[in-house]
Amino acid sequence: MVQMFYYENRGKCCKKLLRYNGVSNKVLLFPEEGWARSASSSYWTLTPFWWSRSRCKVVEVVAGTRRQSTQAKMVDTGTGTLYIIGSFKRMTTDADFKLYLTSNVSSSDFNMGYSMTGTLERGCKKTNTFQMTHFAVIRRRDYEKAYEDPNPT
Repeated sequence: MVQMFYYENRGKCCKKLLRYNGVSNKVLLFPEEGWARSASSSYWTLTPFWWSRSRCKVVEVVAGTRRQSTQAKMVDTGTGTLYIIGSFKRMTTDADFKLYLTSNVSSSDFNMGYSMTGTLERGCKKTNTFQMTHFAVIRRRDYEKAYEDPNPT
């Protein structure tokens, strides 16, 4: 049932997928090979606000302990793509970010349990210098539960 919902909404509105079940979405980040800096294990959680359709809360968790949060703007292009644009206030380098997500995933990505895939760009908004740093994926709800609980009963 859950898998059918995601299959029917492949390539459609990303905001609908983010708001599905009304809980936060965990964005898994995999470092890009060409990125010059060392990348520790990190993930983001995206929580759309109930009072705004175009804003969401972004929480970055780095190495399991360090957290940063901010409010970001969601821009839906209507063709199955979503841009999440914002900045972290206390970061000295690469404070601004652009997260590009698409619900038009390939069949192999869908079979691996992903509902959305995309890229993360970090940089500076003033100088308009952004660099692609991570590959981003969001797992489907049914795969998240199976991933967290290896012995379902």
